[in-house]
Amino acid sequence: MTDISKLSFRELEQLQDQIEERKEMLRSSKDCVEGYKITFCVKFNPAMHQYTDLRSSEMFGDYLANDVANLIINDFGRTQLDVSGFEITEMNDEDKEEWKCFWENEE
Repeated sequence: MTDISKLSFRELEQLQDQIEERKEMLRSSKDCVEGYKITFCVKFNPAMHQYTDLRSSEMFGDYLANDVANLIINDFGRTQLDVSGFEITEMNDEDKEEWKCFWENEE
């Protein structure tokens, strides 16, 4: 590790230039990409949506995957090209156990 307190002003400038070049190279490198996986657990009761376009869990899933995902992507200044895809799955028994508190706290 370099002790920057021992560098001259010129050496600091050179180091700063090297850092900026390295950052630019990493920005364009496909090997240096960070990503996030977002998981939602959403309750959907079709009876509460009789008079909307969201009449089934499939329609609600499509809404989440398309409209809500696009809002999140746009809020972070990303484009669809930055997103690898999405997956909608129904909860299995293990998921239901993990989210048990959430399901029981229905108001």
